Amino acid sequence: MVDIGSRTSLAPVQISLRPARSTDVDIVLGILDEAATWLQEHKIPSVWKPGEFSRQSFLDQISQGEVYIALVDDLTVGTFILQWTDSLFWGERPADAGYIHKLAIRPGSGGKGIGLEMLKWAEAQAKSAGKRFLRLSCLAEDRKIRDYYERAGFVYRGDVVEPRGRASLYEKRLSP
Repeated sequence: MVDIGSRTSLAPVQISLRPARSTDVDIVLGILDEAATWLQEHKIPSVWKPGEFSRQSFLDQISQGEVYIALVDDLTVGTFILQWTDSLFWGERPADAGYIHKLAIRPGSGGKGIGLEMLKWAEAQAKSAGKRFLRLSCLAEDRKIRDYYERAGFVYRGDVVEPRGRASLYEKRLSP
């Protein structure tokens, strides 16, 4: 359990993180669909489309222990994937990093620091696994999410083009 301060006048939020279970797949997909809908409604560039996340892919990733959920007061408020390779975006690299994918917070839970705490937790997991970096990619044209990751201490490492568009690569060196 991590105690995080809210950016509003609310009391601090208690967040816990755990691996998703196969019974959580609909919750995970629901969070991603809600986030995708919110992005569309706010005209924020995204490759995410509601209803287009693969249930089977998520079940496979859950069975591999790669999908995590964030809870506040036993309510699931966020999700992300943490993997140890990412050749699609980062190519062949030494096994020195953790890779974050599909970080999403339920729209009603935004602005409370939950996403930053999820990133900090992933950093701690990567560090305890002996990794030197935490890496991620995001849509290059989404300046808001890029700014968010930069404020969180991630450094821009260039762009790659993949079938859905241009992605910006970000990396954070983990403290020794």
